[in-house]
Parts: sequence; structure tokens; C-alpha cells
Amino acid sequence: MSGILDSIIINAGAEYTALDFFTHPSNVQGIPISKFSAPGSDTDTSVVSRDSTTTRAFYSIGSVPSRIPGTRDLKGFFSFLSGLAWSFNLTSPRTYRGNLINYPDDGRRYLAFDEYVSNQLFPLPPQLGRNMEYTYEDYQMYFTLYLGYYEGKNVNFGVGPIYGLAVYRMDIIEREQRISSVKNQLQELKGLRLLLEYNIGQYFPDTILYNAYLFLEVTSFGDLDGKGLNIRNQVATANGLPAPSLYMNMTTYRMGVRKEIQLSKEPHKKEEGPAYPPLQNLPSAGLPPKEDTKSDSENPG
Repeated sequence: MSGILDSIIINAGAEYTALDFFTHPSNVQGIPISKFSAPGSDTDTSVVSRDSTTTRAFYSIGSVPSRIPGTRDLKGFFSFLSGLAWSFNLTSPRTYRGNLINYPDDGRRYLAFDEYVSNQLFPLPPQLGRNMEYTYEDYQMYFTLYLGYYEGKNVNFGVGPIYGLAVYRMDIIEREQRISSVKNQLQELKGLRLLLEYNIGQYFPDTILYNAYLFLEVTSFGDLDGKGLNIRNQVATANGLPAPSLYMNMTTYRMGVRKEIQLSKEPHKKEEGPAYPPLQNLPSAGLPPKEDTKSDSENPG
């Protein structure tokens, strides 16, 4: 951009999102409890969401990857900086709905320590256990720093970490009663992005698609440190105790076409040569050479 916005990038495509909520397993004196009968559980995390894959239409304002100014032609030790690029994204709010199964427990009350351990090791199956509905909505603002970005004639490729913020709200409903409602919470975003672009405009050089690219974009939040994004909630256990933290992983797959539209006229190229044609009506125009003028003055008659 040169002071005034002279072009805009338009993306058109489809999005597919996998949204998973999970918790770290309960522990007794620092030793994690592994659930024997819960599907998908392990010693690190326990997935508590169901119907976690969905498609959503949304609006996004962003930029194509751009080289860091002044690094394209660097040589020597700092030449690695020429492979860096960055971009930013701002998304419109998206709403996801699903179910939480056996979170934070299966709904059975316990009176003794051995009952608590037994309920943790052998939870009720999803058909008989605790089942809650959730509504999750957020919008995101983040930057991507491509640590490796290749820009070829017809193929672009980039991969790098993401950092930004999200504003979210989450409601949890159990037996048609809202038991948790958290609004306008800030969440730090950390993730990873993979981008692949192919120039399809090369096949349509004389059309409006002359600079169109087919792109595939994979964005994953919460996978850098393996802990996920901590999501605040107000759910209690069957005995009224605070529930363990709820975490989230979000992976988005986008595929479509991006096109740059010019909003202003391209500047005219300067023509070679003088700015104006030489004038033909000057007083000196058409006078004979200096030698001829001298010879005429010596022989006047």
C-alpha cells in the first residue's frame, strides 16, 4: 500500500473445523488416574467432547504473506532473514455447538475416597453418564510469522507459528438449565499454520483471473505446548466441588481461491526521451551554420 489502499485481497472457499474439548486426568497425590472404560482417554488428556467436527461460513480480513522489509536481498550471515514473511488475520465471530460427555464426572455422587477412585477408574458409558450441551463463540485476531517462506513463479509455500488473541463466550446447558455462562473472555492464541498456494492465473492470462491463486491453509491452535487453550467455565462436580480445567484444540482447514483486485489506476510509465517535443518556431530555428554566416558578412555584395 502506498499511503492509500490501492488493492484488496478477496478469498473464496470452504472451511472445515475440528473442535475438541478435553481435560487433564484427575490425580491422587500427584499420580494421574487412567480411566479404564472411557473411550479416547490416555495418561495425558481425556477428551470430553462429541460431534467436534463442523463447517462454518465466516468472514476474514487479512493479508497475503509479505517479506520483512529490507531482508529480500540480504547476503552472508543474515541471509536467513530473506526466508521470513508475515501476515495478519481478523475473523468474524463463529459459533460452535456440541456435547460434553462425563465432564467433570459422570454424575454419580460419592461419599468416600474409595467411591471417588472407583468412579474415576470406571465411569459410566456415554449413554448412561452425564451429558451437557455447550455453545462456544469467538472471534480471533492474530499474526503469523512464516519461519520458512518460499515464493516461486507459480507456487508459494510457508509454515510458521501463530500468536494473537481471541475474545470468546461459552454457555453450558444441563437438563435445559444453563449451569455456566462465561462472556467476553480474552484468550491467548498460540498455534501453527501451513500455507500452500498455486497460481492458476497462469492459465487465464487475458482474463480477470490473471493473478488468482488456489490455496490450501491448515491452522491449528493449542498444539504448540500440548496443553491446549485454557477455557474458563463455572461447572461443578456431582458433589458440588470445582471442576477441573477445560481445554480446547481447534484445527481449521481452508481451501479456496484468492484474488487481488486493483482499486486504483496503475501509474503511467515515464516515456523515454524529452518530456516535450522540441519547438520549431524559435528565433534560432532554420539559421545557417556559424561558418556560413561569417562568410556572408565578409563578402557583402
